[in-house]
Amino acid sequence: MAPAGNLFVFGDGQLLVRAGGLEPAGADALAELRKTRAALDDFIVRPQGVRAVGVTGAADDPPAGCEWTRLRTLLGADSPHAATACRALGLLNWRAAHRFCGACGGPLAEHATETARTCAACGRTEYPGLAPAVIVRVEKEGKILLARHVQRIPDLWTCLAGYVELGESLEDCVRREVKEEAGIEVGEVRYVASQHWPYPNQMMVGFVAQWKAGELKLQPEELAEARWFDPAELPKIPPRGSMAWRLICGG
Repeated sequence: MAPAGNLFVFGDGQLLVRAGGLEPAGADALAELRKTRAALDDFIVRPQGVRAVGVTGAADDPPAGCEWTRLRTLLGADSPHAATACRALGLLNWRAAHRFCGACGGPLAEHATETARTCAACGRTEYPGLAPAVIVRVEKEGKILLARHVQRIPDLWTCLAGYVELGESLEDCVRREVKEEAGIEVGEVRYVASQHWPYPNQMMVGFVAQWKAGELKLQPEELAEARWFDPAELPKIPPRGSMAWRLICGG
């Protein structure tokens, strides 16, 4: 039987792990799950060679001795399985959304050698794509700008973020998003780090930017509230493992 770390089982975007730890649950747990759930997909993640399985249903009622966990927990704990789990879930999401050819509508089949799918009708090859998004810690006179977003967890304060648009650089995107959402201008924009975020296929690119001009004027459909905070007196922020936590806490 393959080791547990060679099998990643996902339900509703969460990974099935052994209770009390972050080790993937393994084949016995999958066999138990499949008594009551159907498999949505089952494939080999290249080049790692591990197996990924997606099952139907919500992330609840795990098999005995197991539990469901979000990948943020693995990232925050620096789990050796974090990167592979993120890749597996990202591919699972991509495959679910790319069952048919975008050119002719024909069914897609596995590419023989690459991480891709090929149309049986027209021969077009589809590759997994990433949606790059910037996330930024804006600083002003020793304080940082945090906001509560309309469409996210309402009591959580976090950094401004947004998707990169065609024709703009990452730095241009930072300046545009801050201006659109908060009404202020930033000057210097400095890259910090990046992180794959498979919900469903984001690449979060983190920056620190310096306030340049303007007063806060919020985009109401995006932000419920925004304030400047002393780094020593922070409100409720995203948990460890997220890019937002890393930017806010300097981790």
